[in-house]
Amino acid sequence: MIRRDDTDGWILITQYDHAILAGDLMERWGNDTFSSPDPREEVLFAVREHDCGWKEWDSSPKINPENGYPANFMEMESSDQSGIWRRSFESHSDEHPYASALVALHFARFNRKILIKDHSDLNAKLLEGAIDRFVSDKLGMEHSKPGSIPREVKINLRLLQVVDIISLALCHGWESMEIADVPVDYGGNSARLVLKSEDGFNFTISPYPFSGTTLELRVQARKLGRRSYSGNEDLRRSLGSAPYAALDFTIRKG
Repeated sequence: MIRRDDTDGWILITQYDHAILAGDLMERWGNDTFSSPDPREEVLFAVREHDCGWKEWDSSPKINPENGYPANFMEMESSDQSGIWRRSFESHSDEHPYASALVALHFARFNRKILIKDHSDLNAKLLEGAIDRFVSDKLGMEHSKPGSIPREVKINLRLLQVVDIISLALCHGWESMEIADVPVDYGGNSARLVLKSEDGFNFTISPYPFSGTTLELRVQARKLGRRSYSGNEDLRRSLGSAPYAALDFTIRKG
C-alpha cells in the first residue's frame, strides 16, 4: 500500500495499481533517442505484474503499530516482504519465465539491502538462495551471479526499476528526483533523468524517454481520513467504505 498525504487525510494506492501505472509508462517508452524495450511483451508483462504478490496483503491491509496509521509498503517486517516478493516472481513463472526472472532480480536488490542491515535475517537469507536458483533456472544459466547475467537482461531489469521509480514518484507526488543510469539503448549508453513537479500531478522529465509529447496517466486510489486506527480490523472496515478516487497525471518534456 502506498500512503500519500492529502489535505485532510491520505490517498491510498495499492501496490498492484502502482505497478499497472508503471506498465503504462513502459508501454510508451521509446522514441528517436531512447530504444523501446526488447523483448517488448515480456518486459511489459514484468513491469505490470511485478507487484502481483501484494494483492492479498492490500486486500487485508495492516496498521503501522507505532502510530496506528495504514502501513506504507516501506514499513513492513522482512518476513511479510519475503513472502510477497516470492509470490510476485513465482506467480507467472511457467507462462512467462523471462519476465519472472526480471521480477526476481528486481526484488533481489531490495533483499540484499535487508541482508546488509542484518546479516542474520533468516527470511532474507533463504530468499536470496531461492532467487539465485530461480533466476538460474528461468534464464537457463548455471549460476545467477552478477557477472553472468546477460547485458540485455541487466538493461531490461534497469528499465523495470526506472519506471517503477517514476510510478512511485507520481503516486507519492514527489516534487523532484533524479534517476541515474537510465538505459538509452542496448549498446550500453545511459542518461540521467530529472523529474519535477510543482503540484504532484503535473510533471516534467528531461531528457524525455517517451513517445509523443505528453503522457496522460491515471491510477485508482481511495481516500481515507487521517487518524490512528485501533487495529487492523478497524482500518479494514474504514477502508471498505472509503470513497474511490482517480488520480490523473501528466508528464511533459522538461
